[in-house]
Amino acid sequence: MKITFIIPTYNRASFLPMAVRSVFDQHGSYDLDVLIVDDGSTDNTPDVITEICQSYPQVRTVRQENAGISAARNTGLRNLLDETEIVTFLDSDDILPLDRLASDLPLFEENPQLDITYGRMLITDDLDYDAGTPKPNARKMELCSIQLACILMRRHVLDHVGFFDETLRLAEDTDYLFRIFELGFCFQQVDTICVYYLRHSANITNDGQSMQSSCAHAILKSMKRRRANPSLKLVKPEFDLSPVLEQGWM
Repeated sequence: MKITFIIPTYNRASFLPMAVRSVFDQHGSYDLDVLIVDDGSTDNTPDVITEICQSYPQVRTVRQENAGISAARNTGLRNLLDETEIVTFLDSDDILPLDRLASDLPLFEENPQLDITYGRMLITDDLDYDAGTPKPNARKMELCSIQLACILMRRHVLDHVGFFDETLRLAEDTDYLFRIFELGFCFQQVDTICVYYLRHSANITNDGQSMQSSCAHAILKSMKRRRANPSLKLVKPEFDLSPVLEQGWM
């Protein structure tokens, strides 16, 4: 079962190698495909990608003119391998827990009707890249929230949901996930921590007010779609954004 990780990146040369390494350090043996989409980086990201590809032959790369995160993810979706069966995403400044795939991937083999798994994330402000975990004294918060690295989905899901909305500067992931969960796919919510999400000064989500406004806009879009098409039913994981806002993570 080939699984493709789409990793969009823009000027993340110092983070990207650790993100890719976390995929290949997974406990277990998997048929991995990693597609790095360089969204027109102006730092030394291209050189770093060259080094990564030399170290990991399973890594492919596409470079495009800077067009934003949604366009980069869409480029990744357009460049999936024919043999890819499972698709997910990883941001280039985050890392996977070492048992991320071992926890969830077998569920698809056990249940051929299962289309999607969706798990949890752990937000932190400091990572120990050698250990592949947050540092002991780092701030940490675990929750189920909007995070594309928390999803594993069968290839055919993409045939129905399509591409990311490239007009959205923020909350494009909220919009995309809501569109997925409106379509009635068989999904299983799991307790797996799927990603260590690193908070740092260059996060595009640092503008909390803009993020809240953009998320509200994405939710409103979902309501309008369902009002216009009553066959759409939003059956989604139990997302909880309130702890993030209350404890000042955004």
